[in-house]
Amino acid sequence: MANRRNVLIGLGGLVAAGGAALGTGAFTTVTAERTVSIETAGDASAFLTLEPASGDNGEFVDDNGDTIEINLDGSAAGNATTNNGTGLNLNAKTTFENLVRVTNNGTQQVTSLTLSLTDSNGDLDDETFKFTTSDSDVTSPVTNGGSIVDTLSTGSSVTFGLIVNLLTDDNSNVTDGDLPGSGPYTLTITADT
Repeated sequence: MANRRNVLIGLGGLVAAGGAALGTGAFTTVTAERTVSIETAGDASAFLTLEPASGDNGEFVDDNGDTIEINLDGSAAGNATTNNGTGLNLNAKTTFENLVRVTNNGTQQVTSLTLSLTDSNGDLDDETFKFTTSDSDVTSPVTNGGSIVDTLSTGSSVTFGLIVNLLTDDNSNVTDGDLPGSGPYTLTITADT
């Protein structure tokens, strides 16, 4: 009888020890506080640097604030203001190459750099607005909402420009040769790694 008790106690101890040694590792919730350091930076010093491109068309890019702004409404410095121009020609296709230079100052390679130009209603017009690019691996022009790079390595740059097609025979979104939708327009730049 004593042997039977010792065997049962021994097995019970073995099961208890095995359960403690293996553990289940299950939990319902864990709440922990950690410190996260996040800093914002202007376009000129962020991980993805945005700055006016060198050359004449860089004059259409305003970088006086923390973020850049492309002005094709006659308010830009340089020739547009000097010659009293107030906007784009109606019923014409206008190309502005080399407007903005984008530099990857992050630690990872960028695999997609998507440019999307929308109006104040958030509508995307891929017929009126397209982009030029200095990336030789990407066919220019790039459709609105498309990527202007295949890859952008750390420390590398790409320059893009804008094509505005207001030709009514090419573009069903244009009425009377004027801009579609309602401005102002917003350029969204999305970088994927």
